[in-house]
Amino acid sequence: MFVGVQEVTGRIIGSTSLKDKRRVIKSGLARIKNKFNLSVAEVSHQDNRTLTTIAMAGVGSDKKIIEKELKQALCLLEETEGLEVLEAAVTFV
Repeated sequence: MFVGVQEVTGRIIGSTSLKDKRRVIKSGLARIKNKFNLSVAEVSHQDNRTLTTIAMAGVGSDKKIIEKELKQALCLLEETEGLEVLEAAVTFV
């Protein structure tokens, strides 16, 4: 069994309030949840209107499949309007 975790740090572009930030984050998280079999949540910088850290996790018997899903989810997140990905890191447990 493999557990893959990806942490993505990003910047919210043009956000003037936490409400703007939540709109952008909610959009990105919903797209990932609908398309992939991954758990996803904002895990840090919740009170900062311009920064966010999003974590995604997947469990499975094939490491390559989990790695592929996490990579595709990152690409989808990068397409989210108003979000600029600054850093992404994948770890396996």
